[in-house]
Amino acid sequence: MRCTLQNALFLFIPALIVVSCAKMAGDFAFKGFFDDTYRKIAGTPEFSSDREIKWVFAFRTKQSERQIGVVYLKKELVWVEVMTAAERIEPGRRVVYGTIKGLQPGEYQIVLTDPADDNREIARKDFVIYSSGDDDG
Repeated sequence: MRCTLQNALFLFIPALIVVSCAKMAGDFAFKGFFDDTYRKIAGTPEFSSDREIKWVFAFRTKQSERQIGVVYLKKELVWVEVMTAAERIEPGRRVVYGTIKGLQPGEYQIVLTDPADDNREIARKDFVIYSSGDDDG
């Protein structure tokens, strides 16, 4: 029991690391052309290839000013990078916006990364683009 402070530090430091890593958490939401608001969609949303879909990622906690990497991946034999972008968040603006348009049918992911932390993954959301063509049977 002589090392009580040392034992407490060994328990406290990992907990502090977990809490600090969780700071970048948030939620994705989507909005179609005719929608008034963004909506969180559980599971894997599916969108028509002829529609433009806006998405937003809202951080749960206030963040310092920083760059956020946005990567779109398509599933082929492996996940292939389709497009990349960079967004900036500021203390008064805790959201990242994007648009899904012009993608071919298939399975995709949006991956948000933190370039200041060796491109550590912040969040990932799967979605499916389906063909907008009519099925003639």
